[in-house]
Amino acid sequence: MNRELVILVADGTMRAVFAAFFERQFHHVLACAPFDFNPRLDLFNNPLEKDGGVHRRCHEILRPYLNTHRRALVVLDQQFGGERPAEEVRVEIEQRLNANGWAGRATAAVIEPELEVLLWQDNVNVERALRHQGGSLRQLLAADGRWPEGAPKPPAPKEVIQTLIRANRAGPPVVVYSQIAKAVSTAGCSDPAFHRVRDALRAWFPAEVA
Repeated sequence: MNRELVILVADGTMRAVFAAFFERQFHHVLACAPFDFNPRLDLFNNPLEKDGGVHRRCHEILRPYLNTHRRALVVLDQQFGGERPAEEVRVEIEQRLNANGWAGRATAAVIEPELEVLLWQDNVNVERALRHQGGSLRQLLAADGRWPEGAPKPPAPKEVIQTLIRANRAGPPVVVYSQIAKAVSTAGCSDPAFHRVRDALRAWFPAEVA
């Protein structure tokens, strides 16, 4: 095995977001040790499989990487098919991986409800990527009920972000998402799926070893 980590994601948009994030000095952001990670070699999605296919066939999709990568991470949205609980889907994925050669070296993160929830922050970098002008975007969205006061994220994160992209002519969604992923802070991020990824990388690559 000559690669440290392979990441299987559910679609091309998610791949672009993760690639943008890992272009940063991610070990500082995640408080883990640095390790060799190349998005061209270590991050992929299967064009024939979306979230449901990744859920059911992750072990088959990752089989070619069993002998080339020491660890595996699977990331997908919770909001697919019957929209089963994120934790239930995560456990099933890890059981499949553990039973098919990845025991002790794989984990999964299921984003609830969907990728866009990871991108939302009351943050100037988000406003800039969305080409928002004027007053606070947070206050604007609170005023019309799309981001209620006290809520950490908009209840419909994908719908809201895509509406703003169209209204502001901010560009292709995948480009906007990638700009946000390159810039936003992860300090104080409360999303369980992000915590799952962060904690797995900290355990696999502990900072004190660096």
